[in-house]
Amino acid sequence: MSRTESRQHAIQILFQLETKEHDITIEEATEFIVEAPLKDEFCDILVRGVKSNQDEIDEKIKPHLKQWTIDRINKIDRIILRLGTYELLYSDAPDKVVVNEAVNLAKTYSDDDSYKFINGVLSEIIKNKA
Repeated sequence: MSRTESRQHAIQILFQLETKEHDITIEEATEFIVEAPLKDEFCDILVRGVKSNQDEIDEKIKPHLKQWTIDRINKIDRIILRLGTYELLYSDAPDKVVVNEAVNLAKTYSDDDSYKFINGVLSEIIKNKA
């Protein structure tokens, strides 16, 4: 499975986990979204990493939202931003690759102009990485 496919599955699992009506575990969300032959370690690392570092990730995103709050961003954009920020902060993936993947996820799963917003926020996070 490619890393792009892993990221797509991670987005789907994180989306499921963020549904307020149902309190489910990562394992339950994974079983619901990803069938047994499609499970992979990279996807699991992404999902668990985003969930376990979500507060810190959100704090890195917030300063770059201008007049928005994290809760006002549409759910899929918020998840893509969290995933991209996680990879920028906690992985050795090249920044350009992370941003490109996030932009492509936004083009696939979100509104027509969301990719520009995602690109802008992630680019600011890169500029401010210490």
